[in-house]
Parts: sequence; C-alpha cells; structure tokens
Amino acid sequence: MQLYIKIKLYLCSMNHAMKQHIIPVLLLLILVKAPVYGKYSDHRNRHVDSLEIVLSRKQQLTDDELLKIYKDLMWGYLQTDGKKSTEYAEKALKISRKRGYLNSEADVLRIMGLVAYGGNDYETALGYYKEALEVTERMKDDEKYSESDVDDNLSALYGSIGNLYNMQDKLQLAIAYYQQALRIFEKYGWQESMATLYHNVAELYNSIGNKSEAEKNYNLSLAAALCSKDSLLIALPNKGLGLMYSAGGDFDRAEPYLREAYGYYSAHKDLENDAYIEVINALGRRQLFKLKNMREAERYAEEAMSRLTEDTDAETVAAVYNFMCEIEMEKKEWRKALEYAQKSVDADGEETYDDIGTYVWMTQIYTELGEKEKAKEQVVRIYNGMEQFATMHYQSGISEMEVAYDTEKKQSAIEQLEKDKKWIMTILLLVIVVLLTLVIVFVLLWRVVKQKRKQDMIQAQLSGEINERIRISRDLHDRLGGLLTLIRLQLPAGSETVKLTDEAIQEMRNVAHHLLPASLKRSGLRVALRDYCATFKNVSFAFSGEERHIKDEEVVYCIVYELVNNAVKSSGAQHISVQMEAEPDRTIIYVSDNGKGFDIDADREGRGLKNIEERVKSIGGEMTITSQQGKGTEITIELKYNNND
Repeated sequence: MQLYIKIKLYLCSMNHAMKQHIIPVLLLLILVKAPVYGKYSDHRNRHVDSLEIVLSRKQQLTDDELLKIYKDLMWGYLQTDGKKSTEYAEKALKISRKRGYLNSEADVLRIMGLVAYGGNDYETALGYYKEALEVTERMKDDEKYSESDVDDNLSALYGSIGNLYNMQDKLQLAIAYYQQALRIFEKYGWQESMATLYHNVAELYNSIGNKSEAEKNYNLSLAAALCSKDSLLIALPNKGLGLMYSAGGDFDRAEPYLREAYGYYSAHKDLENDAYIEVINALGRRQLFKLKNMREAERYAEEAMSRLTEDTDAETVAAVYNFMCEIEMEKKEWRKALEYAQKSVDADGEETYDDIGTYVWMTQIYTELGEKEKAKEQVVRIYNGMEQFATMHYQSGISEMEVAYDTEKKQSAIEQLEKDKKWIMTILLLVIVVLLTLVIVFVLLWRVVKQKRKQDMIQAQLSGEINERIRISRDLHDRLGGLLTLIRLQLPAGSETVKLTDEAIQEMRNVAHHLLPASLKRSGLRVALRDYCATFKNVSFAFSGEERHIKDEEVVYCIVYELVNNAVKSSGAQHISVQMEAEPDRTIIYVSDNGKGFDIDADREGRGLKNIEERVKSIGGEMTITSQQGKGTEITIELKYNNND
C-alpha cells in the first residue's frame, strides 16, 4: 500500500514545468502500480540508451551540453534504476555548482531526495530536500531568476517533504507542507496540481478521522479537477467522498459520488482495477444495507471477487473479503462468514488497524455459533488492537469504534456476550479508557480555543485602538481645528485671546499628529518616536543599530506613546528617557524615568500595565518592569523576529 501511495503522491514532487511532460506517465504508473525500479522497456528506455551512446563516444561536449544529458539521464533512470539516477545527478550537481546554476542545483538535489525517498531512506531524502530549499532561498537574491522560478521550486519541494512525512505517518506535518504548496498552486491557478494536492490532504484528514476537513478538501479537489477537465482527477475526489460517506453509513449521500466515480473507473477498469473494486464494493454495500437487495449486493461482490489478482492492493483485498463476510452474515451463513472474515484479516500478512472491525464481526459470528471462548478471544484482540494503535491513530481509532459498534447486529453481539463477566470487564475497561481520553482531549481543545479567543480579542482591541486614534486625529484636525480657526478669525488682532487661541490650535495639531503620525508608515518607528519625544522638554530619545521597518510598528508606537504619556503625567520625573536598540534578530525599547517609582506588586493592576503587557505579548514580545519607590522606573520591551518579519 505504501508503494501505491508513493506513486500516487509523486505528482506533488515535481515542479510545474516538468509536470506538463510527465503527468501522463505518472498517471499510468498510478493506474498499474508499477514498481519504483521495475523493468523499463518503453520508448523512454530507448531515449536513455541513445544518451548513453552519446556519452560513450567521448565527444568534446560543453558543460551545458553535458548538464542537459546528465539531467535527462537522471530523470530517465529515476523510476527504474535509483543507483544510476543518483550517479548522473551527482555529475549534474557538480556542473551546476561550478557554473553557478542555482535552479539546476535545486532541481538535482530534489531528484537525489526522490531517489532516497523511493528507497525508504527518509532521513537522507529530507537532508537533500532541505539543502534544495536553501539553494532556492538564494535564488531570491539573484536577478536571473523570476518569482515564478522560485515558487516553482518551492511548490515541488513542499510537496516532496509532505510526501515524506506522509509515509512516516507524521500526518500533521505532511498536511502543513502540502498546504504551503497549495498556496503557491492557488497563486498561479495550477488547477491539476491543486486538484491532486487537495485530494491528498483530504485523504490524510480522512485517515485521522477528521471528516469535516476531509470533506472540505475533497470538494476543493473536485472544483479544481472540474476546471482542469481531467477525467481521472475528477474521479479521485468523487471516489473519496463516496467511500467516506459510505463508510459512515450515509449511503444516500454517497450514491451520486460513487456513480460519478463508477462512470470513469468502469471505463478504465483494467488500468484502474483497485479503484474500480473499491467503488463496486461500496455500491454493493449500499445494496446490502440500505436497499436490502441481496441479489444486487451479491452481484457486486462476485464481480469484485473476480477482479482480485496477485497485484491487487492488500487493503482492497481485505475490504472485498470483509464485504463477503457481511453478506454471509446477513444470510446467517456463519461458517462461510467466518471463513471470509479470516481471509480479510490474513490479506496483508500482518495485523492492521482495519482488522479491528473484522474482529467485531468475528465476535458476533463465534457468539452465534455458540463458541464463547473464541468470541472472548476476539474481544481481547479488539482491546489489544485498540491499545496498539491508539497513540498513532487516535482520532481514526475513535471513528473505527463508532462504526464498529453502530449497527444493530454489533449491538446484539455485545448483549449476548454480556453474560460473561470477564467480557463485560474488558468492554468496560475499553470504554473507560476511551472516555478518559475524550475528556483529556476535550480539556486540551477547550484550553486552546479559550487562548485563541483571548488572542483574537486582544488583536481586535489593538485594531480598534489604532482605528480610533485615526478617527480622533481626523476629528481633532478637521472639526476642532476648523472651529478654532473660525473663532480666531472673529477675534480682534493682537489681543491676548488671539495668542491663546493660536497656542490651542498648535497644541491641538500636535496632539492630532502624534496620536498616529503619518511619518510612522513613511519613515518608520524610529522617526515617529523621535518626533513624539521631542514634543516634551523633559523626554529624550536615543537610537542605536540598523534602521529598518519592523512588524506591528503601529501597535509598538501606541504602546510606547502610552508609557511615555503615563510617565509624564504620574511619575513626577525630572527626566524621561526612551532608548531604541535595533539588532538583527530583535528590537529592544527602554522607557525609564527618575521619578517617584512604585511598588510593582501593589500598584501594577491600577496602572494599566497589565493591559499594556498583554498587548506586547499579543505581538510576540516580552515586557519587564523594574521600579522602586523613590528610585524611578524602567520598562523594557523586547520584540524578537526572524529575517522574514
């Protein structure tokens, strides 16, 4: 199954330009599930052979000519001979670095990562991908490369890293990288890539039991696929939605999606055998459980059975045998049902999480056959299976249990086994473990939601404060300023009242300007703070470091404005100092005074400092306060940021 997923996700490992030429080949690989390094006998092999002949002639070739040949051979051998692909990739890498071809270097490193990925050497693959990302970052500073060149590489690398984490069952990391690639696909409207990656994200969410996110991403995949008009890409999300709804027992909702998928896969059943089996299996279950049409259900089951081959994916084989088991249970043919259930469990040669559902059926079957000891063995297998897979697949485990105990037949099996005390204790223990886990998850989620709400509220307050400052500044300047000017024009020239009115107009303009100065956006935080401090006789401003715009400058200005204003009004200080230090990875602002100081523990709440501290934290900063009565106060604000901020 992992090999199938690798080939299926492989589309996301290439840049967009390369996809235009390789998509048909990759889709063929998806359909027939060819081995990564299988025998290579089509026209591409002849192309590789011809390139090998060119190299064997020992002609005098330029670096650029050699680079093109090496890269063609690197790609040509990628799916057939990992050793040779790496050999030519290393030669291409040497020339790319010698000539300073960053785009080519990143491309080669990604291929070397893909070879390691195909050989299950995930650590080495990740190393190559990260090195390719570093090279791509350097492309941003090179005028030879456009923004689309950089985005092309990034999208391919994000897809490759997502695939790698997917295969390691680090699903949240996989989703995160897929979503980074998706943002680039959406930016350029690459519909085929969007359709493929949305489908992959949906599959991951579905596998961890997050049905709402799975549904959303399946629908986004379907929308992009319809824009691309690619019939296979349209079939994939239709199949995903149909199988998801069917697995949840919502057969009416599943039916139109399954029919759409059936239209494609029935026309390509020889190439898409596994997918075709999955679809007819789901349609058969609808006939069995929703429509109660045993004849049609058996017809679908017989066709599914007839299409099983040695190449059929183990999970697909297990699903078909499980459906046959369900049919025999409906017919009360318990021995036949048991035979198919055992075949379902044995299909992939090892115990999987999906086997737990089959153990539930086997519990009921043994109960109906009167073999209670064997029924109890199945209960133990259910419990052990849940315990084994709980950590890695918690959410999907909960979903599987809900499905396993949802139907009337499963409930009747439980009621029958309740006569056995040990069985009851096992089930009770399982339920208690699940309930406790749910409670813990609920509490953790509630804390996250609560913190998020608080953060959103603070952000909204900050946004509101900035907007209010803009409004007040405008009102002071336009309304009050205009009114004072009108009054002044009506006063006798040279009078004391005119002088006082002029001072009021100037002071009003200063206040309006410094509430949120235009220089803040134009010249940055340093200039805005310098100008504001200059309005006070006893406030000095000093700056050190390299001047640059930083993140959330408006919020920082408002915070310092309030601290200075508070110090001027209530500290009783003869001098107030504002210092700003700009370092490569942080900015530090000190606001200190030689005033009367205060008891931090006693006065902190009443001075509004808690609110200021929350605003600092909301933009990722830290605030510390040092103060003693009679010795002044110093407040330090530290803002850390990375080079992208």
